Amino acid sequence: MHLLQICNVGDVCGGTAACAWTITRALPECQHSVAFLSRVKEETRRHFGHTRVLEWKQVSPDGVRKLRPDLVLLHNTSEGRGVPIKEVASIQYLHSAITPLSAPITVACSQELRSRLELSSRQIGDRVSSVLYQPVPVPPRPTHWTGETRWLRDRMVVGRICTPTSRKWPVELIPFYQELAASCRSIDWEFVGCPTILQDDLRRACLGRAVFHPASWGARSHLWRWDAMLYHHPTLSETFGRTCAEAMRAGCIPIVDDRGGFREQVTPKTGLLCRQTSEFVTALMTLQSRSRRWVMQRQATQMAHDRFSLQAFSVAFRELLREASGTQS
Repeated sequence: MHLLQICNVGDVCGGTAACAWTITRALPECQHSVAFLSRVKEETRRHFGHTRVLEWKQVSPDGVRKLRPDLVLLHNTSEGRGVPIKEVASIQYLHSAITPLSAPITVACSQELRSRLELSSRQIGDRVSSVLYQPVPVPPRPTHWTGETRWLRDRMVVGRICTPTSRKWPVELIPFYQELAASCRSIDWEFVGCPTILQDDLRRACLGRAVFHPASWGARSHLWRWDAMLYHHPTLSETFGRTCAEAMRAGCIPIVDDRGGFREQVTPKTGLLCRQTSEFVTALMTLQSRSRRWVMQRQATQMAHDRFSLQAFSVAFRELLREASGTQS
């Protein structure tokens, strides 16, 4: 089968491009093409390897016809990005609340998103509507990594990894981390993707115990060193926490906002959901127990493998296609 995926942003460090990359690995028996509706970064081309990568201005029948795919997977493609595909079968894979380009089949990346959208019959189409969790690979191990190192130090390391945009790094994080650092003095803090303009203030908020790393495809390797991955945003609710799932796959405990898609990804056995700053402080204090961390890290790894691995996606995707085929017959 020739699968054509269409993404908005040509940056592999972004959520949908990373999802598309992982799908090419989750379905190795397929021929893959990926079209981006923006400029494709060289890093993106490099990591997609031998996959055919294209730049399109919009979704068009001519572009699809030239590639002759058997199936088109639209990643969060809004109705203003082109015209509906009628030449071949297509699936709209929603990752956020948008007005999507019409497709016979629409799926959401989480139950939370599906509920939030309250999809009308026009948006859903008349065939299949379901939840399809994103596939998430095991993050690459750090260079010269020889095994578990989290137990060899006295201080916990807690990190935040996020897209390097001001929208994802609001200034409200400064007082938030100031309170966390003041209450939890035996923790070292690391940040991946933090905009330069925030770094000095954030370092001071963390009492000087902060290290900053640039955003990159390989930056996920830090998850193997961190004891926990903490994510808080005062206003933005994630429909699916890809970095949360990546952390769990590396045995890094998620401490995240108690809202949005995180509620489907994290259980009391695999992580900690928090609603206010005091609860984040309590969560960090709870994880001071090495035995508690040891148990939760292993349970998080197992749950992520069962629900978010490439194998889990492959099974769910094939089931989706079988259901669609049955509906069409």
